[in-house]
Amino acid sequence: MTSTTVTSKPYLQRLWIYSKEMFPVLIYLPYVIALYLGMNFLTQAVSGQEIIIDTYGIVGMISAFFVMLQMRTFDDLKDFDLDKDLFPWRATARGDVKKSDIFSLMYISIGVLIIINLLFGQKTIVIFVIMMVYTIMTYKWFFAEQYHRDRPFFTMITHQPIPWVINFYLIHTALASGGTYQAFTGEHWILLLIFTLPVTAWEVSRKIRAVGNETHYETFSLLIGTRTATIIPFIALLLSGALGIYIANLLGLSESFYGGMVILISYVCFIYGRFLVYPTKKNNILTNTAMIFTTLLFANLLVHLLMNTGVEVNL
Repeated sequence: MTSTTVTSKPYLQRLWIYSKEMFPVLIYLPYVIALYLGMNFLTQAVSGQEIIIDTYGIVGMISAFFVMLQMRTFDDLKDFDLDKDLFPWRATARGDVKKSDIFSLMYISIGVLIIINLLFGQKTIVIFVIMMVYTIMTYKWFFAEQYHRDRPFFTMITHQPIPWVINFYLIHTALASGGTYQAFTGEHWILLLIFTLPVTAWEVSRKIRAVGNETHYETFSLLIGTRTATIIPFIALLLSGALGIYIANLLGLSESFYGGMVILISYVCFIYGRFLVYPTKKNNILTNTAMIFTTLLFANLLVHLLMNTGVEVNL
């Protein structure tokens, strides 16, 4: 009779598995860079500034990546035990990634964020502290974990402002670029909507199931109905597209931008409209649609802005 001894993988190998399966760096890193540059450049352009990349732009870009990693570790730690029952194929449930590994990534993320903002982001330190306090409070369930776990819809509502708070901070790193800290105006609120509504749409879309495909996992479709839940991200994406057109008009972007927007909005109307009429599992590609729309909307804005302006690097 032979026995099998299970040996733990080395720490770096476990981190590689986490990166590959749960936080794919090669996907998230270019996405975060493109997202932040678009937000940064548009913020400066709306303020009437010359578009530059300086220390605050670098701080914002690094912060954007590590705050995303931080929030991912928060989610994985909060759902660590739940995943064993609901998602047994995940790396944490299989034992290929330990809870201590996720804690280490969380501490690294928080440490990097605090260090670079204390050293190089003094102008935006107050907004940064507000963001960090709020995100950490969501990780701690606002010190009322059982209350939140017993009321999943309440939890969803209290956690939905996360991307709004993060993007509000990131926009301020762009406002701090250059010699003068620019004021946060109504147009910047519109930019906040453009860059955050698609995130909300993606977050809601990934928690929508086709009719007859619900499990005991809490989703928006389970709580408020499939069609009602689908309307939320649908409206969010259409509104972000309309506001993108408004900003493009304000900045005088070329006509080709509008052609791209017609295609993107038509695409969203077809996919979400089809699911509203026929909410089947086959038609449930809402999450990917939200991601595609978001990526192409930001790229469309960024490319056409760069076609109209130049970028100065001043580090």
